[in-house]
Amino acid sequence: MPLDTTAIQPILQRALNLMETGSAWERKAAKRAHIVGLQGEKRRLRYLSREARNAVDWLEHAAYDILRLDMTAKAGTVDVTQLVCPMSTMNGIIEKLWVIYNECHQIANDLVMAKYRSFAQPLYCYADELFCILGELQRTQFEYEKANYEYHHVSRQQVGKDNVHDIYEEKEKEQGYKDYK
Repeated sequence: MPLDTTAIQPILQRALNLMETGSAWERKAAKRAHIVGLQGEKRRLRYLSREARNAVDWLEHAAYDILRLDMTAKAGTVDVTQLVCPMSTMNGIIEKLWVIYNECHQIANDLVMAKYRSFAQPLYCYADELFCILGELQRTQFEYEKANYEYHHVSRQQVGKDNVHDIYEEKEKEQGYKDYK
């Protein structure tokens, strides 16, 4: 008996579009972070962008394999123009990641309610990772504020020993990313 996909298809499309848009935003924000001197955040955002794209790839293929739905993710508008200095970039990253987290979690819950928990798994995994990262970002932002965003303090956090840059450089390598020389 074929499955009725009427209820699940719009939820899956929301999931695909969110993750595609999130990935595109994170990629653009990574470049802005690079430009304003947040080298660790650049790597963290590139890592998140690839993680979101991995979820898109899995969802598109699983939707076809399981439901015979040929779905394509569509990125929404991505605006990073407010990311102009270390302070606005940190604020913007935190604000946007909270939006992505909340939407991701809600769509995952909607998938569970529609009795498609397995489709919710990549969204819950991504939301869980965002939740941990948001804790780190907010703690870092607090420290930057206490230091009045003085560059030597920001730089030490971003590229000093055991820093965000090096941690995410290793994570990016695990994903298969490499810097070309």
